[in-house]
Amino acid sequence: MSRSTRKSLADRVERIGTKSAKALAEFASRTGAKGELPCWGAIADHIEKNVVDDAALESLWRAMVEVGDSRPQLVLLSILKDKPKLIELAARDEGNVSPVVRQALTALRVPDDTESNRGFETRVNELLAVRYFVPDSVEPENESKRRSK
Repeated sequence: MSRSTRKSLADRVERIGTKSAKALAEFASRTGAKGELPCWGAIADHIEKNVVDDAALESLWRAMVEVGDSRPQLVLLSILKDKPKLIELAARDEGNVSPVVRQALTALRVPDDTESNRGFETRVNELLAVRYFVPDSVEPENESKRRSK
């Protein structure tokens, strides 16, 4: 995730205004002692532990649709997968999301759709595999090739 993408996502999440959203924005922007930045895996863990009520998750989904980046949308859908009410709410935004997110919504609503499920699981696993990243002087170009230890 580029620095500008991280900042725009954190700014938008912070504007939700709730305590949990502000904590998430702060967490996603924080740099560790060795310069490490939380990536999708760590961010997903933080959301699962700290953003627990449906209203907060719905607000977070709305913010991610507004931002328009499919990566946080997919991460959030992986967290919402066991919440049918929120999946149906997310599905109302089908016309406002990318094809890969539409495929994920299909996978979550139609469990027998093997192709959609495989695509969703593969992409989410790639995103969640990276927990922290220590940036160097050049922005990483392909996050799916980085792996946390």
